[in-house]
Amino acid sequence: MITKGDKVLFFSIILLSFLIFAGFQVYGFAEGKTYVLIEVDGKLFQKISLGQTSPDLKITVPVKTGENVVEIEKDRVRMLFAQCPDEDCVRQGWISRPGQMIVCLPNKMVIKIQSDKSIKQDVDEIVY
Repeated sequence: MITKGDKVLFFSIILLSFLIFAGFQVYGFAEGKTYVLIEVDGKLFQKISLGQTSPDLKITVPVKTGENVVEIEKDRVRMLFAQCPDEDCVRQGWISRPGQMIVCLPNKMVIKIQSDKSIKQDVDEIVY
């Protein structure tokens, strides 16, 4: 049988979880200067700074099956066009926070947003 205390505890846990999730969505996972990293076949193709002063760009990236087009606006980025069969990377839409990424698997292309103050990429003892 569920008591009044159980209901309060359950509601409190759900509310706390929602607040933590909303905080990460609003404030992101890292602060500082953000960059877009475009990698093709595991190698860095281009690194572009994001922010209010950055220009709007459309970058053509040569890939295995032809060319992909990446669109960058002030503080967000998306895959505008991709020459792959399913175009999941195009349907993914805009990304704007550090840690988010777009992957075009058939072309081995990754677009990710990274902060200069992001967590180190080293292996830690928990993962190891």
